[in-house]
Amino acid sequence: MRRLLPKTRMGIFTLVLVVLWILKSLFLTAGARQALTAGQQVSLDLLTLLLAIPAVYYVWKLFLVVRKRLLWKIRRRLILAHIFVGVIPLLLVLVILYVSGLLFYYQLSYYLISNQIGTHSAAIHAFNSSLSAGLEQAISGAPVSLTQLRTAFDRDAKYLLGEYPSACIILRVQDLANDRTWVHGNKNVNVEQLKDYQIPRWTWGREFSGLVMEDTQAAVYRSATAATQTESRERLFLRSLVFSDIRPDMRFSLEVSVPFDRYLLDQLKAALGLDLLLADHVAVTGLNVMLMTTDMLQQNTVSATFDEDRTQQAFGRPVWSIRLFPVSWNSGIETTSTESQILFVELSTARLIQNVFRSESNVSRTILGVLQIVVGFFLVVEVVSLVIGILLTKSITNAVHALDRGTGFVRRGDFSHRIVVRSDDQLGGLAKSFNQMTEYVQALVKERVEKERLERELEIAKEVQEQLFPRAAPQMGKMELTGLCLPARVVSGDYYDFLQLNVRRMGMALGDICGKGISAALLMANLQATLRSNVFNLARATDRSMAGGPVEDSVAGVVKLLNEQIYNYTSANKYASFFYAVYDDTYPSLTYCNAGHNPPLYFNDHGFQRLETGGTVVGIFPDADYEQETIHFKPGDLFLAYTDGIVESVNEYGEEFGEDRLVKLVQEHRHRSADEIQRVIVDEVLRWAYEEERDDDMTLVVGKIR
Repeated sequence: MRRLLPKTRMGIFTLVLVVLWILKSLFLTAGARQALTAGQQVSLDLLTLLLAIPAVYYVWKLFLVVRKRLLWKIRRRLILAHIFVGVIPLLLVLVILYVSGLLFYYQLSYYLISNQIGTHSAAIHAFNSSLSAGLEQAISGAPVSLTQLRTAFDRDAKYLLGEYPSACIILRVQDLANDRTWVHGNKNVNVEQLKDYQIPRWTWGREFSGLVMEDTQAAVYRSATAATQTESRERLFLRSLVFSDIRPDMRFSLEVSVPFDRYLLDQLKAALGLDLLLADHVAVTGLNVMLMTTDMLQQNTVSATFDEDRTQQAFGRPVWSIRLFPVSWNSGIETTSTESQILFVELSTARLIQNVFRSESNVSRTILGVLQIVVGFFLVVEVVSLVIGILLTKSITNAVHALDRGTGFVRRGDFSHRIVVRSDDQLGGLAKSFNQMTEYVQALVKERVEKERLERELEIAKEVQEQLFPRAAPQMGKMELTGLCLPARVVSGDYYDFLQLNVRRMGMALGDICGKGISAALLMANLQATLRSNVFNLARATDRSMAGGPVEDSVAGVVKLLNEQIYNYTSANKYASFFYAVYDDTYPSLTYCNAGHNPPLYFNDHGFQRLETGGTVVGIFPDADYEQETIHFKPGDLFLAYTDGIVESVNEYGEEFGEDRLVKLVQEHRHRSADEIQRVIVDEVLRWAYEEERDDDMTLVVGKIR
């Protein structure tokens, strides 16, 4: 007995609730319940409500147990997967076919309605043109009185009214000889409103035919004695307007307006096969589809093709809306305003199938039969596929079990285990791949260790290279100087340096090594060591010799000597673009030599100048000659040297930053300090760059004369 008793708190709580509920059901009759107080009845109802807590709890626990036992094995998972793959797509295909059928029928309905509207518009326009031709014939001879014109109008209008009894026909005559305007209408026109009848300016001198929304003179087009509340809301018309100036002294316009009434709706129903309803002031949802309630239909209906009794059941049909896009008669612009009336089409699946596959068409019956055969064949294929999938599951799960067992050996570090290959299919290939994987794991581990060692060495090389760059720019009396190098990778192939020759002279160097990575960094270190050795040896020799030449004569010589040394100590395909200059703070002046480098920029009050004097890159031709040039600074002048990583940075459209954009940027910020100008340039170039990993190093040296 103790084994049957629950041992958890939820079990005890559930047992107590069940016992109380059983006792309540056995002893509490309907009469006894009425004798209880309101508080006691609420307590009993709360007891029933509390039973939902353990019910939800145990359903969830049952789901977890079933899920664990059912889905733990791959075989069961694959069986369920086949069910989902086979059944759910079939249901989705059926839903897609159904929705596609509705969409097709919606488009077909819209096409048929638009076609019928166009047909009636053409017929009305043809009647109007015929009526206009008759009036032209009546006034083509001798002078005609307005009575004769009215008689001819009434005689010919009866043919149009025989086809469209609710048509409103308005004749507007301009008697230029007597300087007066006369307007006449048929019986469907409100005669009292004709005195205010006007033709919109956008229609002057041209014919018009189509669907319009009457938003100017709606009271003109229906008799005041016959108007009803429903008719007063009619706003859509099929309208035709023609002009005649066959007689210059008597011009007239003829307008025919047929309201969008029950007659036109019956014509559309005959072509579509579904009931239609014209409503006014009805909001339409974003999907242009809504299910109308009976009250909304009765309140907003203008005209409908339902039975005359208009029962509540008829008005409760689901419908979809179709916008007719009429032309505003006031502005002549096609409108989708909510002021326009909305046409609703009955949404009926039964009629949809009946209209698409009509029994009187042999072709439709044949297509429907073929469709049934295809659907049946599809279902058979689905069942066969499900059975075959279940049969193949065992072979798949056996292979998965072998792989699971093999991964257990690998997880324990035993790479000697091999899976027995039993088949020559993809699963057998997977087993072979697993065996090869165990062979390669140790090699991959060794490669990873080697890669980590190389990465540590690269980090050390980066730290060493950072020591080669100047830690800070020398402090000169008249020049504010700054420099920066941003490597594209771990180490850089760009080079810049400041060489303090004495208290008033300083050397500046900037270079870009061919290539990237370690080789470029090594050549950069060699270039720096060679340059420093040459420059400082020359400086000491100049200081010791009282007869030494001027400083300007040594710049080109330093570059020439550097070129010979780089050529002799490096391979033939290694070279560098190089710029070297000596700044003299006394004058102040700058003597430079440009060896194939991007021309530095010198800015003064007259604009800017490219410093191009020099020669070719260093390291290719051993006997290359170099020239030098001296420029003199004034307060406010600016010197800017850079590598191609600045101007060749590209954005997401492949457009380079370019020298022109750099010049414009510097000119806009010339008033700032050298540090601020450098920061502005770097920020703008990094903002311009599209890719996070740059293709080239960026180096920048900025000097400004105080």
